Amino acid sequence: MRDRVFIDTNILLYALTKPKKNDKEKDLPKRVKSLELLTKLYNEDDIVVSVQVLNELHFNMVRKFKIDDDIAFNSIQENVFTIASVETLTAQTYTKAFQIREQYNISYWDSLVVASALESDCTKLYSEDMQEGLVVDGVLNIINPF
Repeated sequence: MRDRVFIDTNILLYALTKPKKNDKEKDLPKRVKSLELLTKLYNEDDIVVSVQVLNELHFNMVRKFKIDDDIAFNSIQENVFTIASVETLTAQTYTKAFQIREQYNISYWDSLVVASALESDCTKLYSEDMQEGLVVDGVLNIINPF
C-alpha cells in the first residue's frame, strides 16, 4: 500500500532551481538529494502538497532566484502538478494549525504545513526546516532528508 507523504516548499525549491554561484557548493548536493527523493517517492508513495506550498515555491522562485513569473508558473505546473495532489487550506486547517502551534511550539507557517499534512492523511512530512524526528499527533513523522 502506498503512503501519503507531504513535501514542504524547500524540497521542491531545491529540485526546481539551480544553486546560485556562491551557494553551489552548499546547495548542489541538496538539489541532487531532492531530485532523488522526489523520484523515489513518486514511484513508491502518493505525494501531497498544499496551495500554501505552491505559493511559497512560486514566490521564492521569482524573488530569490529571479525566475520570470511565467516560467516559474509553468515549471510548477509541469513538475509539481504532475507528481503531486494539491490540497487546499480551509478554516479547519487554520484551526488545526493553531492547536499544533500551541502543543508543539511550531512556527505559524510551519504549523499550517503540518496541519495540511495531517488533514491529507499523510504519515510523513519531508522538510528541511522542522524538527527532525518529531511525531505530530502520533501519526505524522517529520523527516529532514538532508
